[in-house]
Amino acid sequence: MKQSFIPIGHGLTDLFEFLTLMEYNAERVSKMVYFHTPLSDEKRSSVALVMNPTSEQHFQAMYLMQDAVRYPYPETNKKFEMLNEQAEAYNIPVKEVDVHAPEEYPELELYYNYLTSVLRLQNWIPPLQ
Repeated sequence: MKQSFIPIGHGLTDLFEFLTLMEYNAERVSKMVYFHTPLSDEKRSSVALVMNPTSEQHFQAMYLMQDAVRYPYPETNKKFEMLNEQAEAYNIPVKEVDVHAPEEYPELELYYNYLTSVLRLQNWIPPLQ
């Protein structure tokens, strides 16, 4: 099964699109995952919607807003709250994990491979088949 990230921007309009994805696809969403980078200079968080695999297990989409949210600890922020409220409204489980920053990787595709590995190690997505 192919598992891949589908990037969405990190602006306010992209946030509304991400919230709408949750609303209209709640039954397809497996979980929402925050990838926090507390050790980076920017202290940003990315957020992904991990979808359930397609019916014949050929593909699993993960919609990603990279570096879209300020790191929410110890002080929260509006984007973080909006995302969590929407997830709660549609009973979407929320997971959080600290990861390396994307700037530490020479290519974005390598970073996506790293995030996929993190998700597999946490058993949040199915193993490679």
